[in-house]
Amino acid sequence: MGTRTVQAAAVIAITLLLTGCSTGGDVRDKSTPSGTPAAAEKAETTRACVDAIADRAAAHKGGAVRSHPAPAPCARLSDADYLDAYMKGLEQAHSAARKTSQGETGKAADGGGS
Repeated sequence: MGTRTVQAAAVIAITLLLTGCSTGGDVRDKSTPSGTPAAAEKAETTRACVDAIADRAAAHKGGAVRSHPAPAPCARLSDADYLDAYMKGLEQAHSAARKTSQGETGKAADGGGS
C-alpha cells in the first residue's frame, strides 16, 4: 500500500512539473559540450540534489514527498534534470528504508529467541 502512495505522489509530481515547465532551461545546457568541467559540475550538482531529495523523503515516513520547493542543491538543474534527480532520490530513500526495515526484522528474529 505504501508503494502505491509513493507511485501516486510521483505521478502527481511529474504532472505538476510537466504542466508548469515552459522555460527553455535545456537550451543553455545543450550549448556546453559534454566531457567538459561543466559536465562534471552538473554531475556533482545532480548527485547533491539526489541526496537532498532522499534526505527529505526519509524525513517523511509513509507520506508524499513534495517536489517543490526544490532543495537548495537542485536550484541550478533544468526541469528535466530535476525530475530525474527527484525520482532517483525517491528510489534511494525507499531502498534505504527497505534495507533498514529488513535489518530490524532480522535483528528481532535473532534476538527474540534468546
